[in-house]
Amino acid sequence: MQITKILIASMVALTSCATLYQKEGFFTNGYSDMRAGQDIFVVTFRANEFTPAKKVKKYALRRAAEVALKNGYRYFIVLDETGRGKHLHYPSVRMTIQCFHEKPDRPVIDAHSL
Repeated sequence: MQITKILIASMVALTSCATLYQKEGFFTNGYSDMRAGQDIFVVTFRANEFTPAKKVKKYALRRAAEVALKNGYRYFIVLDETGRGKHLHYPSVRMTIQCFHEKPDRPVIDAHSL
């Protein structure tokens, strides 16, 4: 019984240690972004080992939508997406997005929907 309580408490503690949606800092994981062209941006979300990969992707898309809207765009597409790799540890995503003011004739993500 005691071991069960300890295991449950440990699982709750580990689950609550997932990376939050926040700007990446010196001692914290989170999002970062940079402009790579007039309508091209690179968005990265770095997480810790306790953050599910699905949540990391959701956070990266959320930041991509915020970047698009902040820069006066409504729509964007993901041109390139990289998971774990060089300079990306644990569940992390780096995506390059292209933004549009008007909806083009191809599948896009509406930044307002995220």
